[in-house]
Amino acid sequence: MAISLPASSTRQLSLSSSRVDPSLPPKTMHVPKIYTGSRLGDCCFPARQFHASPCTSSDNLLGYNPMSRPVPTTSQQASAPPSSKPAPTWGTDTNTAGGGVWAQTSAKRDKLAELLTELNSTGVDTATRGMETLDVAADAQEKLDLEFADGLKMIAKFVDEGLKISETINGQNSVSALGAEATNSVENLFRLLDSVSAAEERIEKAKFEATMHEAIRILSAGLPPDPNLKKHVAGTLDAGNPLCYLRQFVEYSEENNCKGSCGDREVEEQIRQLNDIVARAFSSSTEIYRTFLLRASAQTLLENWDTLTTVTSGDIDRAAVSKTALPPHRTTVNAKNISIMFNAYANLPAHQWVQSWWNLIDDDGDGLIDEEEMNSCVNLAMKPVHTALRDMMFLSLEVCPLRTFGSADANAWFLGGEDVSDIAAISGADSPAAFVSERRLSWRERRRELKARGALTKTFQATLGRHFRDQVEAPHRLRCIYAWADKSHQNNKLDSIVVDSSDDWGAASSIVGRKRYVELLPKISYPEFREEQARHFPHLDKIGEEIAMSFKEDLWVLQGKRRQNKELRRDCFLFLFGISLVDVGIGML
Repeated sequence: MAISLPASSTRQLSLSSSRVDPSLPPKTMHVPKIYTGSRLGDCCFPARQFHASPCTSSDNLLGYNPMSRPVPTTSQQASAPPSSKPAPTWGTDTNTAGGGVWAQTSAKRDKLAELLTELNSTGVDTATRGMETLDVAADAQEKLDLEFADGLKMIAKFVDEGLKISETINGQNSVSALGAEATNSVENLFRLLDSVSAAEERIEKAKFEATMHEAIRILSAGLPPDPNLKKHVAGTLDAGNPLCYLRQFVEYSEENNCKGSCGDREVEEQIRQLNDIVARAFSSSTEIYRTFLLRASAQTLLENWDTLTTVTSGDIDRAAVSKTALPPHRTTVNAKNISIMFNAYANLPAHQWVQSWWNLIDDDGDGLIDEEEMNSCVNLAMKPVHTALRDMMFLSLEVCPLRTFGSADANAWFLGGEDVSDIAAISGADSPAAFVSERRLSWRERRRELKARGALTKTFQATLGRHFRDQVEAPHRLRCIYAWADKSHQNNKLDSIVVDSSDDWGAASSIVGRKRYVELLPKISYPEFREEQARHFPHLDKIGEEIAMSFKEDLWVLQGKRRQNKELRRDCFLFLFGISLVDVGIGML
């Protein structure tokens, strides 16, 4: 895993241009390469390579239209005679074909398009970089927020794809002391889970809750900050914490970097040191995020015992037909499946997180669950990601200031500046305590810092609450996935049964009736779900990345509205000032 600068291809770039290699082989990833250069010579500044959330063919899907024509199953499509007339295709042009209702508009995308149009009218080329052009319109302080979202997106993307970094970087450990503590806590967690699953195949609620509480305690012990320490004041800078360099985790493209060598040994040494600092920071940050993710998974399990053990009404009715007694709630869960679920979040890509919850809810192990349970699997798989990203953002705000005004570190390279005087000390140290600087801000600067932090936190909380629910339309997509899946259970048809309810009603059965007519929906297997989900709900394959990118889009909208309001206030002031001058002139006549 090479991260040192090749002698034959030294890039002369800004000292703050950190790049993460997007060429990701399976189960591994190159540590972020840092390409820097001297300000004394000509520098080549590459364009940032982030793109807005891609619009897939199902991004505008609103839901299933029960009044439209039914969708033929795979077997029916295979047996259908060929037709010379082209059939309807999936996409935004087929508004009602295939049982789907498609929306052509999105309020956020319309606003972003409006901001791009305004920016283009000022002479800025918006065609090359698309939405990323809005970064150009942001001022220096606003760019810190956008780079913050970029760094969060890189960490989430790396974990979503289930990638790992090698244990050493240039002969040193790839993680800092904080990252090593997080890794050790994860190892302790799996020791706990292995001991529980080895002792009992199935565990009851008391044992389950005790295990989850212990898991949360173990993981919390390996996460910064230590709850016994005093909370830092606003504007604290902790250069020893890997999340302090969050803004340096930026995806880059090889074609955007200059070729050739700078020929300056001092500059090349700075490049190597910056390489090591940000590479270790990225590796440690991913380990911290994974630990947050596992702790959030334990908390989700603890809060959803009833969801995991509730028997659906369909299973109860099927058991009644076969004269089998089935309680409405199971009393135990499979301990091995719990361990598999934690392993999925720790080592596997995002699409297998849903499958791990699927196996946990599928208690009988036949691979089939009802639509209600399918929805629960997806919601439970997304919930830990929301919690972990929120914890990551709060921790990042605690170790690095959000604004650089009134700070002696305002020109630091990891805050977008060009001061690299501290890289030797940071590169050679592993203890964060030596780099905690609790600078005292004036009351005005502290107020501005807290106000900016509150606005960023509010925006992120709104993104977490509405992205998958409102913008992605997850409930409607799940309904369509179930309706369009070619389910083999019950031959993908309703099963009409008659249930004897005399035992349920007792003597009252003579009044309400002894039997009731029930229509049972077919169950769905994970391969059937996965086939449709990959087409119409690809967002589940990159849950964290989706949220982080939506967060950046919300920041674009928020900053664009600020610019529009500022321009509106200026125009109103000039208009009123002009009217006042005219009135004064008329009054003097």
